[in-house]
Amino acid sequence: MKQVAMKMAAVALVAAALGLGACASTNRLGDYEFRGATLSTEMRTPPEPRLDIDYNVNIDTGNAVLSGLSVLTNLAKANQASKAAGAMRDALLFVDVPEIVRQETAHSCSSVLETMENDSPFSSDFRLVLDIHDWGIDARSYGSSASLHMHLTASLYHTASSELLWSRTVTVDQAATPSMFGLGQIVGDMVTAGALAQMTPSDLASGFKELARESARSLVRRLERDLDASRYY
Repeated sequence: MKQVAMKMAAVALVAAALGLGACASTNRLGDYEFRGATLSTEMRTPPEPRLDIDYNVNIDTGNAVLSGLSVLTNLAKANQASKAAGAMRDALLFVDVPEIVRQETAHSCSSVLETMENDSPFSSDFRLVLDIHDWGIDARSYGSSASLHMHLTASLYHTASSELLWSRTVTVDQAATPSMFGLGQIVGDMVTAGALAQMTPSDLASGFKELARESARSLVRRLERDLDASRYY
């Protein structure tokens, strides 16, 4: 009897887990007509940005000469990574990345849904709510590509009924490209911490704006795919 009860409890736990997983995403876009309606976009207060920039100093203890050169080289690169981190912090004082994501998402979602943007969440037909859980700049080593990391949830509601129509939790890791930072192709096809260390806060700010816009577009592409899928079911 105890084994039967344990099996039933296990089944209940699995069912509950599946239910929680199902709540992680919602797609009822096919139930509503959006064309010509109004859409407002709001964002809950985001956390402070995280800067994950590091460079480890490795020492070869087996060769005194090479060890000394290695220390000098690695310290120089570590100093450059530290300089890049400082420049990024300064640049982020001038760039409201979450707000740029909100604006770009609002504009692009309205285009996809064929709605009109509305600044008031109370008078709009639909409300898009963005919730950034974590975000920051990643450059895990001196020579690795820098990227904008963002983990967020987007939820679309029907204002009058407060019904949830669409929700997705996504993680975007948008790599920085030379064109975003006005570098052309002089540094290849990626932007490293070393390259960022040489930029002014103004140059970095311009690049971060483009990174934010492209991250928002990644989210909207997911909405567009879900909208297309909802039309066939």
